[in-house]
Amino acid sequence: MLYTKSNTRTPLLSAIGGRTKYTNSVEYVLGQNYTAEEGDIPNISETASLTAPDATFITRSQNTNVTQIFMESLAISYAKQSNMGTLSGINIAGQVANPNDELKFQIARKMEKIRRSIEKTFIQGTYNKSTADTTANKTRGLIEAITSNTLSLETGSGSNKKNATLDIWAVNEMLIKMKSNNADITGLTLWLDTVSLNQLNASAVDNGIKMGEPYNGTFGVQIRDLLLPSGTVNIALGEFLPAGTALILNLNALSPIEQPVPGKGNFFLEELGKQGAGTKYQIFGQIGLDYGAEHLHGKITGISTTFVKPEAKKVFLVNAGDISTAPANNS
Repeated sequence: MLYTKSNTRTPLLSAIGGRTKYTNSVEYVLGQNYTAEEGDIPNISETASLTAPDATFITRSQNTNVTQIFMESLAISYAKQSNMGTLSGINIAGQVANPNDELKFQIARKMEKIRRSIEKTFIQGTYNKSTADTTANKTRGLIEAITSNTLSLETGSGSNKKNATLDIWAVNEMLIKMKSNNADITGLTLWLDTVSLNQLNASAVDNGIKMGEPYNGTFGVQIRDLLLPSGTVNIALGEFLPAGTALILNLNALSPIEQPVPGKGNFFLEELGKQGAGTKYQIFGQIGLDYGAEHLHGKITGISTTFVKPEAKKVFLVNAGDISTAPANNS
């Protein structure tokens, strides 16, 4: 129930759910960073080659993230279970007002909430590694993780500070920046909200580009595409993006990391016991985000949070004779 093909309200989780990984440690490795030495043109004579060059050593640093707990509880009374036939509100012939199984209905709604919570965490989560049982582990989300490839469209300062609309050239600039930082810029997805999507579409039209029509992509997420000078970038509507922020994601580098409980699994339902005339349950799971090397992704901020519909363009038709006799300074 955590990864559902039809769940378009958690597009990121739905898109990457097929690459789920598992860990038995709350902290897990994302990858190792190192700085590669630049190539050069050797200038080594035969005599010089008899002496080995000075040795160098490349150091590495390890990047990690953590899983965190997601937990919900629910209770079902005997009275509710035995009263499933009662209708409320407007009773229309043939109406089936209640689910066949109240417990299954309540579980499904709790799982919807958990999915939404995970989606928000994967986008906005701030990292914390617990040092005591009373402190929560918190997985690092994409907004905090992406630091190498950033682009702000904000201009001015103080009272003159202004955000710019998202256009195709800003996206193209980000692709160029990512390529300069050795990121693969093929198969990237621009993750944005509806305001930014409208801004980008207006920019594409102004530049004679037509964005591809939506089609069903991975796990039911609707994807568009846009052909830019630097390459083709996919476009998808995301959830929980901070206002004025868009992400360029390498979805192939993203994976949920689940930490199952031995003998129980992950996101399992467990009965807590009887409470009067009813039963209480809990749903428990641990999950984190593996985003790989953060330089594989990009972040655009300072985007205008309002969309102003562009004015319709007027086309004037004139006779060829009118054009030839028009003053030279007319346009």
